[in-house]
Amino acid sequence: MIFLLLFSVLPTSIRPIPFLHADPVFFGLKDPVHPPLTSPPRCGVFDEALSLYCVTPLVRFAIPGSNALLPPLSRSAELCTEYARFNECTNGVDEGCRKLVAPNVQQMYATICEEKYATLLKEEKDCLQELEEDKALVECFAEKNGNDKEKETAEKYSLFSSNSPTECSLFQSFAECLMERPGNTCREAVKLSLSLVSSLGTRDSSSPCQFVLPSAKPEPSTPAPMEVCDEKNMNCSCRESGWVYDKNEKRCKDVDECVDDSAGCSQFCTNIPGSFLCSCNSPWYSLGADNRTCLRDDTDPLWLFFAHGQSIWNISADGRSFQLQRAALHKTAMIDVDVKERRIYYADIGANSVERMNIDGTFSQSVQKYEVEGMEGIAVDWVGRNLYSVRRKDILVQALDGRFRRKLYQGVLQQPRAIALHPARGLLFVSDWSSSAFIAAATMDGTFFKKIITERITWPNALVIDIHADRIYWADAFLDTIEVANLDGSGRRTVVSDSGSVPHVFGMALADDYLYWTDWTYRGLLRAHKLSGENMTVLAQTALLPYSIKVFHPVLQPNVPNECPSKTCSQLCLISPPLNHTSTGTLLDRVLPPFAAVSSQCACGDGFRLHADGKTCESECPDGHFVCGGVDAKCITRLYVCDGVNHCSNGADEANCPPRICLPGQFQCHDNKRCVGAHALCDGRADCEDDSDETFCPSYQDKKPGRQRDHEPATTTKSSTTKLPTIPSLLPLKFLRY
Repeated sequence: MIFLLLFSVLPTSIRPIPFLHADPVFFGLKDPVHPPLTSPPRCGVFDEALSLYCVTPLVRFAIPGSNALLPPLSRSAELCTEYARFNECTNGVDEGCRKLVAPNVQQMYATICEEKYATLLKEEKDCLQELEEDKALVECFAEKNGNDKEKETAEKYSLFSSNSPTECSLFQSFAECLMERPGNTCREAVKLSLSLVSSLGTRDSSSPCQFVLPSAKPEPSTPAPMEVCDEKNMNCSCRESGWVYDKNEKRCKDVDECVDDSAGCSQFCTNIPGSFLCSCNSPWYSLGADNRTCLRDDTDPLWLFFAHGQSIWNISADGRSFQLQRAALHKTAMIDVDVKERRIYYADIGANSVERMNIDGTFSQSVQKYEVEGMEGIAVDWVGRNLYSVRRKDILVQALDGRFRRKLYQGVLQQPRAIALHPARGLLFVSDWSSSAFIAAATMDGTFFKKIITERITWPNALVIDIHADRIYWADAFLDTIEVANLDGSGRRTVVSDSGSVPHVFGMALADDYLYWTDWTYRGLLRAHKLSGENMTVLAQTALLPYSIKVFHPVLQPNVPNECPSKTCSQLCLISPPLNHTSTGTLLDRVLPPFAAVSSQCACGDGFRLHADGKTCESECPDGHFVCGGVDAKCITRLYVCDGVNHCSNGADEANCPPRICLPGQFQCHDNKRCVGAHALCDGRADCEDDSDETFCPSYQDKKPGRQRDHEPATTTKSSTTKLPTIPSLLPLKFLRY
C-alpha cells in the first residue's frame, strides 16, 4: 500500500496530510469524542516546542516508510507503548495546546490504543502482518489512483464534501482494494483496517468523505475450489461458512446475511463475500465488542410516556419506576414528545383539544381548540418544529404552538389510525385500517404520497420508525403480528407472530434494540428485541386500557442540519428529503449519508397563499370563513364564530357576539333557539331550525352519518376458531376502538 498522509504541523520531511472522514454507515467502530469547534487556545513557546519535540518520534514510528497507507497495526503493542511515552513526555503541557499539535496523529493513536480495539488487533496480529506485506494491495492501490481515476473521483465527491477530492479518492481506493482482495482469509483483519479509516475520518462530521462499497462483489479466487463434492459429484457443499451450494449452477454462491437480518446487525449491514459487516449511525452509536450490537454513546436513562385515557404516566425502561404526569383529562389516546423543549403533546378527544405541557407535568397550554374530534394520531417534527396529525381523511401540519394549520394531504385516507415521522429523511408514514388497509409513505412538505404496504395487512394499529436504521415497524391488531420493512416497503418480515404475545397492540415505540408497546388484552406495557422478538417482558400492567406510548431521550431526536432557522418563513417551514430527486421512485430507497441536511420550503396555513417572494403569506379566505388578525393569522369557519371559545388569539371571533345561552364548546344556532354539541356539526343533518349548523360546512362530508367511532369495522371478523378475550360488560377487545 502507498502512504500519502503527511501532517502539516511538522517539518516537511515528516509532514503528513490530515486523515479524512470515512462514512460510518459502512465502517464503524467506536468513534472518539471530539471537542466542539471553538477558537483555538493560545500556546506558549515552551508548550508548543515541547509538544512538537514529543510528537516527532510518535509520527516517525507510525510511518516507517513510503509503502503503507496505515501504520503497522500488527505492531499495535509497540504503537501503544510509544503513545504512552508521548503522554508522559507532554505531562504538564496545557491540554488545549497539546491537542493543536498533530491532532490527527493523536487521534489515530487514541483509536488504536482503545482497550477493545487494541485487544482485537492483538488477536489478528498475523493476518494484519499479511495485509501489510501483500504486494497485490500495493498494485491495486497504484492502479486505482492512476490515469483519470483521481479526477473522476474528485468530481464525484465534490458534491458531498468540502474535503480535498484527491484525499477522498485515496481513501475510497484503499477501501475498494481491501474489499476486492482475492480469497476469503483474514476478513476480521480487513474489518479492523476499514474501521480505523472510519474512526479517523469522523473528527468533523460537517464535511465527511462519502465512501461507497463496490456494488459488484467478485467471487473469491482461491487456489482450492470452494466446492467440495463426493466421488460421484452427487453431494456437494461449500468449504467455508457464508456460502451455499447452488445445484443448478453447480457452484458455491455468497449468502447475503443482510437480506433477512440473520446477521443480527443492530442498524446497518453490508454484505461482503462469505461474510458481512455491521456498522452504526455515528456519532450517536458505536459498534460493540460482538461486532453486531450498536451501543448508545449517551448513557442517560430512557423514559417512557404513555396515555391512559384520563391521565398520562411515565415509566422507566425497566418498569421499576412509575409516576403520574397529568390527571383529570377526558379521553387522551395520542401523545408525542419534544426533546428540545422538553415537552409532551397530547390530544384530548373528549375535550376537543390538543395541548402541551412540560415534561414534568407543569404549565399545560392549549395548542388546538377545535376540529380535534376524529383525530387519530399526532407526531412532533423536531427538525422543522411543526406538529403533524391525521384526522378523518386528511394529514395536517401546524406550528408547534398551534398556529397556521394546513391540510397537507386531503382525502388520501379513509380510516386513519397512526402517524410516524422520520424528519432526518424528510418523510412521514401513516396507516389506514379501512377495508383496503395500507401503510403509506409521504414527504413532509406535501409533494409525494405512496402506499408501500397493501397486502397481508388488516388493522395496522401501531407505527414506529427506527430512525437510526431506516426501518419501519408496525403491529397488526387483527393478524396478531409485529412486522418490519425498509422505508420503501421492501425487505418485509415478521418479528412477532403469536396471538398469545401480541393479542391487541395499540401503541408502539422503539429505542436502541428494543420495541415497546401497549396491549389492550394484557392491559399493560411490554418489550421485546426489535430483530428477533425475543426476551419479551411485561414491564407494567395498568388499571385501564393503555394507549399511545413514546420514548424520551435525545438520541431519538438528534440534531439534523436544516435551512428552516435561516429561511425566515412568515408561517410554516416544511422539510423534505435531503437530495433533489429526479424520480419519486428513488425517494424511499436511495442510500443517503445518515442525517444529511434536509431540504425545506416555506408554506402557508389554510386560507393563505404563498407570495412570490417564497416567504410571505397572503390571505385568501373563502366565503363562509372568518379571518383572524394579529400574530395568529388564520381562517376559521364561521361555525366557530361566537361559540364561546377564542379561536383567534386576539379574540376577534368572540367580539360583538349576542348573549351566550350555550356552554363553551357548544354551537349556538344563529337564531339563538338551540344549542348543538360539536359532534353534531357538519353531520349532514340539520339540528338547528335555521340550518346554521350545516350552512358553513365544507362541500365534502368530513363525517359520515352513523359512523361508529368506538368500534372496529363490522365487515371484518376473525375466524370462528379464534378465541377472543372478553371482559364482563364490555365488547370483545378486538372490536374496541377508544
